[in-house]
Amino acid sequence: MRFSTDLHFRKLAGRVHWPHPARNATQITHRHSSDEDAEVAKATLYVSTVTLVVLLVVLAAIAFGQEAVHWLGVY
Repeated sequence: MRFSTDLHFRKLAGRVHWPHPARNATQITHRHSSDEDAEVAKATLYVSTVTLVVLLVVLAAIAFGQEAVHWLGVY
């Protein structure tokens, strides 16, 4: 299977990554402030923490469900 040549993954990936360099420039001309970076770090930490808690709750529910099935005598 071949991908189309007009997808331009490198260009799209360049938009996502920080800092954004100017076109045809060797020096980075656009930088994010430390406040913006701190907000991104807080959001990343928050999302990671929520994901971890949800994962732990799901695993605990699965373990409890298996024990409950065992207690009920279902084989």
